[in-house]
Amino acid sequence: MKVLVDQSVFLFLKENKISISKEIKEIISSLKNFLKMYPRIANDDSIRHFFIKNIEFGYMIDEDKIIIADCKFTKSNKTLKIKRYLNKLTNR
Repeated sequence: MKVLVDQSVFLFLKENKISISKEIKEIISSLKNFLKMYPRIANDDSIRHFFIKNIEFGYMIDEDKIIIADCKFTKSNKTLKIKRYLNKLTNR
């Protein structure tokens, strides 16, 4: 199982000077073995999310890969854009 991290997630972490490399490595390792260990977003079984410190990460399961596609601060009013990302992938 391949785990990909979207560039927007890296930029978010870099711009906000957040270092979570150890935690994200542990999560990625867990995801490779247990794809659906984190709660779903809405009613879609392939779109899920997890938290590290005060940041929410959204990921999706796409056949043989997992894509960590979005993140936001938990106290932010914004919603994760991962559903829009999923639509882009499925409309290819």
